[in-house]
Amino acid sequence: MFTAAQTRLSQSVRLLGQSRLVRNLGWMTAAETVSRLGRIATAIILARTIDMTTFGVAAMAITVFELTRIFTENGIGAAVIRAPDETVAAIANTAHRMMWIVCIGLSVLQAGVGLVALHLFPDTDIGWMIFALSGVYLVMPFGLVHAYMLIRAERMKRLAVIASSQTLADHLLTAVLALSGFGAWSIVLPKILTTPIWLFGVRHGKPWKRDAHTGYHQVWQILQFSVPVLLSELAVAAREQCDKLLISAFFGLEVLGLYYFAFNAGLGLSTALNRALNAALYPFLCATEKDGTSLEARFRRALLLAALPLAGVYCAQAAGALIYVPMLFGTNWTHAAPLVALLCLGGPARLLLDSVRIYWRASGHTAHEFKLSLAFAAGTLLPIPMFAVYGLYAASAASIAGATLAALLLARPHLFAKPRPIKLASQIGDPA
Repeated sequence: MFTAAQTRLSQSVRLLGQSRLVRNLGWMTAAETVSRLGRIATAIILARTIDMTTFGVAAMAITVFELTRIFTENGIGAAVIRAPDETVAAIANTAHRMMWIVCIGLSVLQAGVGLVALHLFPDTDIGWMIFALSGVYLVMPFGLVHAYMLIRAERMKRLAVIASSQTLADHLLTAVLALSGFGAWSIVLPKILTTPIWLFGVRHGKPWKRDAHTGYHQVWQILQFSVPVLLSELAVAAREQCDKLLISAFFGLEVLGLYYFAFNAGLGLSTALNRALNAALYPFLCATEKDGTSLEARFRRALLLAALPLAGVYCAQAAGALIYVPMLFGTNWTHAAPLVALLCLGGPARLLLDSVRIYWRASGHTAHEFKLSLAFAAGTLLPIPMFAVYGLYAASAASIAGATLAALLLARPHLFAKPRPIKLASQIGDPA
């Protein structure tokens, strides 16, 4: 019996080393880890140079930017990644045109929000920060299809190098600007100044240009697949960003600064690992139609080899928060350590639900993915206003409890379910 267990263990280790998912996850995790370690170092500098109110101002501007940017995660790129080889060129042509329209619209929208914020918050620079960040969207269309093609090819090593280069430059600029006295602008300006690094990286990593001979794909077919993905990503964005807006509304900018600090100090690294898993998991699951393997088998293997170990990272962070927070960020942030630990406990629920969400996207059931995302967002956000009267910690604890319960209820019926197969051609594969 012991020999059989040893054999199974050695086979699992060998499969682990051979798994493309694990290799890709390794590259993305390395990039995200380097990025988050840089963010922690930057957070240490920020914690010693700016106060909680300034953190709150920057958090408001960045939150608006992140909420607007989610419209670039609209499923059009997912359609390119999932497209069959015979139609990918036409779909990419159409995606390029569609993303130009989307990004120009987002730039105008965010600029308008910035102008409104100038009147709502005349005593701060929030409006100007939001307005300045609108320029990022005018750069993105030049490289988005190149990025989609890199993901489609599962070239995560290249993507990891690009991401880590951009984020390290972001953190370095933030630290320099903070030490130079730029205040909240030291967090915002690097988002604009480092965008060319991403653009150069994706264009150089995967050269692509529109192929006029292949024509264009029918827009409505792409929208049929991508609109539910967009709605799902909006629900995810609400889950990840609207908690900060609710905290600001119920507790004010100073408490928002405390919450924003705790979120970055606690969930920063773990959330990055979650994103790394999602980035590697989607093309891995989409490849099932190319090599004939079972989607369900790949998904379950991914949970065992990748998701379960990452869930342990959240728990380890929660256990060590009371020690590392005052040690790294200074004793003046000791009061934030319990909140950091508390927020870390909500990580495994997000990891589980996001993995199931990507599973349904890869299967073609994007409408079902949206329903799951919406229900989980509601379970995460609704407890905050319900328990705000009892204080920040009670509202945060209620949100985490709601998220965990929602994840368990929503994921349980689907972890071992076999979705009705939907061929890619039935949604975005037929030539126009």
